[in-house]
Amino acid sequence: MSFEAEVIPLFIGGVLVVSIMELIVGCVFLKDKKIARKKFILHVITMLIAFVFLVRSMFANWLNIKYNIASISNSVNIGLFGILWCISVICVVSCIQECLNKEN
Repeated sequence: MSFEAEVIPLFIGGVLVVSIMELIVGCVFLKDKKIARKKFILHVITMLIAFVFLVRSMFANWLNIKYNIASISNSVNIGLFGILWCISVICVVSCIQECLNKEN
C-alpha cells in the first residue's frame, strides 16, 4: 500500500500511545477488582499483538519485510489480526461481566 511517509510512524505511535493510556486508565479504574483488571490487561496485550499483525500486513514494504508469497502472508496476517482482535473483545466483555457480577 502507498502512504505518506508520516502516516506509518504516526499510526504505530498512535496505537501505542492510546494503548498505554487505555492500560493506565483501566488499571486505575479496576484497582479494587483484581480478576477484572487481569482480564483487562489481557485485552490490551492481545489487542497490541493483533495490531502487530495488521501493521505487518499494511506496512510490510516500509518495514522491509520480504515475503515469499505476499498474498498468502498478508492473508495469514489479517487472519491472525482478526482472531486476536476477537480474543481481545472477549476479554473486555468478560471484564465488564466480572464488574457487573460483583455489583449485584
